This record gives sequence, structure tokens and C-alpha cells, in this order.
Amino acid sequence: MHLIFILIFIFIVLSVLGKIAKAAKTVNTTAKKARRGTFNPLDGLGKVFNASARNEAWMKAAGDLGLSFIRPSTMYDNPSIAGRINGFEIYVTTERDPDQTVYRITFPKSIDIGFLAMRDKVLTMLNRQFSGRKRLEKILNLLPDNLINSAVSAYEEKSLTRFLTQERRDALLKCLKLYDTVKIDDNSITVTYDGIEQNPERLCARINTALMFARAFGCDVEPAGVSSTIPPESRKMPPASPNDIKVMPQPEPLSRNAPLREEQPVKKKETEPVIAETAPQTQPVSDNNLLRKEVLIPALFGSTFAGAKEKELFEKVKGRDVVWSGTVKSEYEFGMDFVFGSQGGVKTTLELMDIQQGTYSMKVKIKAVVCFPKEDLQKLRALNGKEITFSGILLKFEGFAKEVYLTSGKLV
Repeated sequence: MHLIFILIFIFIVLSVLGKIAKAAKTVNTTAKKARRGTFNPLDGLGKVFNASARNEAWMKAAGDLGLSFIRPSTMYDNPSIAGRINGFEIYVTTERDPDQTVYRITFPKSIDIGFLAMRDKVLTMLNRQFSGRKRLEKILNLLPDNLINSAVSAYEEKSLTRFLTQERRDALLKCLKLYDTVKIDDNSITVTYDGIEQNPERLCARINTALMFARAFGCDVEPAGVSSTIPPESRKMPPASPNDIKVMPQPEPLSRNAPLREEQPVKKKETEPVIAETAPQTQPVSDNNLLRKEVLIPALFGSTFAGAKEKELFEKVKGRDVVWSGTVKSEYEFGMDFVFGSQGGVKTTLELMDIQQGTYSMKVKIKAVVCFPKEDLQKLRALNGKEITFSGILLKFEGFAKEVYLTSGKLV
């Protein structure tokens, strides 16, 4: 009888010890998961909300640009935006460890000269990409010495020189100065930003900026072997050929002196209307007319890249009052802003108009960023998505972002 009680007691003790050991193992596993950041339930909840906000922002940006949003299967998968704009393939996605947003624009046609231009914060990455390549940035005096961690290369120096027109040289320099991490090759431009982008306006602005550079490098690309097959004489002929065609056939049936006497008065008559035609072109650029949205916006943003001419033009109108119309896209209250300072107010973004930009007539949206008084916040929220008329003082313009900043905004 006593033996039975002893056996039962031993069984109970062993069961209790087993449960204690199992509980200790569970606590240890939980602690390890918590240290790795994979167990915290609040973390998981935060990730769900972040993924939802991110997806909403990416969906809005894709819709604004006429692109497709590819929703991730789970909150741990990467979202993406994809589609085409004027023949350029757009692809935006994210990467983890570290968090990054990657913008890739693929050209309609390959440059096909072995082109590679890069800037990277990690020097080892740059050296790896250019391993075995002849770096040409110093030979062609392309990049300033203070533009660190950047390099340019191609199969042949002649091909690169022919490809890099003055416009493309300027674009390349601006591109490598603007981005900390960028890669341009024969087929595409890839820009990488730190962090996962969750602002739809910034997404659109960054896609449009990368697309501007892609247009500079990827439009009307001349393959490396095409121009080399054209004799040098034929390159010089086109400017003189119209006059030669008109003059040369006439001396054959007639004397040489006769047509020469007839041509002189004709040339004098042609010069008169030319002078008359050029004069009216300067008349529309009056002070008041320049402040009109339909005049000033194309003048500021008509070129692919804003240069000295556009900056000089804006200086003439800076500080002037304008009355424009636009569609309200977003509005929020702020206390401190890099452009508007510490005055506080409601930072409102409005779509002003679409314009044809650059040599290749790409359609782009120009926006106004206006500082309204704080008391207008509720009114502006009610007007979101609607066209309004407003007044403001011209403060700044951003060529890359395609934005004009105005302060002292008022609803009209």
C-alpha cells in the first residue's frame, strides 16, 4: 500500500517538473523572438497600419500618373508601381535591409555604347561596377573634383563624346549631383532613396524627375555605328545645300552674270519681312501679361531642365501678386517649413495646368504649393478635388519638382 502512494507521489513530482521545464523553454523562446523583433504584437499591429498607409499612398500616386499599382500579397512583400509613359517603362518598388525605395525608368531603345554612369554612397559598390572598365570622366572633363563617388565609362571614348551632347552633359552633371545613389546604363536609369516612401506627392515628383533624366539620355538615341558611316563631307553639306540647289541649275542655260544681278534685289526684298516678323515676338512679354498662368508657367517649365534663363525670368516676377486657378490636391497645417519658414499656416498643393515640356513634347503636370492662413484649413478640406481661384505672392520655383511656391495665399 505504501509503495503505491510512493509511486503516485513520484509521478506527480515528475509531471510538475516537466511542466516547469516546458514553461521555462517557452519563456526563453519568447525572449529570443522579442530580441529579434519578431514577436512583439504591437510591432505587428504597427506594420499592418504602415503597410495599409503605404499601399494607399502608392495607389494614389499610380492613379495620378496613369500607372498600375501592384498590391503585395502580404504586408511583408514589396509593393510596386508599373506602366509606361511616352514609351518609357516605369517601375518603382521597395527593398529591405536596409529599407529603400527604388525608381527604375527603362529607355524605349538601348543607347548601345556600353554607357555606364554612377554615383554611390558605398565606394566599394562603385569600384565593383567599374572593375575592368576604362573610366572616362577625367579624360572628357565631365565631372568636377568635388563630385565624389561618381564615375562615367563607355566602350569607346569617341562613342561617348558623340553621345554626350551639351544637353546630355548638363543633364548628366545635374543627375549625379542630385542623387546620392544613381546608375545610368545603356538601357535604364535607376535611382535609390533611403526609406520606404509613403507620400504620394513625393512619389509622383520623384518619378517625374527620374523620367526627365531618362528622356535626356534615352530619346532619339543614335547607335554607336550610325554616324560613323556618314562621310564628313555629307555632314557639312545640308546647311549650304538649299542655296546651291537654287543657284546652280540657273547658270547652265543662261549666262553667269544674268542670274547674279537678278538675285541681289530678291535677297534685299526677303530681308525686309524677316525684320518685321521678329519685332512682334518681343511685344507679348509685357509685365502684366507675364504674370498670367498661361504665360509664366510654360516659360518657367517648358525646358527639360531649368537653367539660368528660367531663374533670371523668375527673379523678375518674384514677390509679385498673382491670381490663378487650380485643383486642390492636398492640404495640411504646419508650424515650420523649409520654404515658408516658421510663420505657420496651411500648406496646400494645387494642380495648375499640363504643359508640353522639352524637345520631345512630354506632357507634365505643374503644381502650385501655396501657404494659406490656418483659419482656411476647413474650407480647403471641403474644396479638395475641386478647382478654385486663389491669389498669392510668388516666392520660389522648383524646376525638378515642377512646383511654384506662393505665400500669403487667399481664396478668391
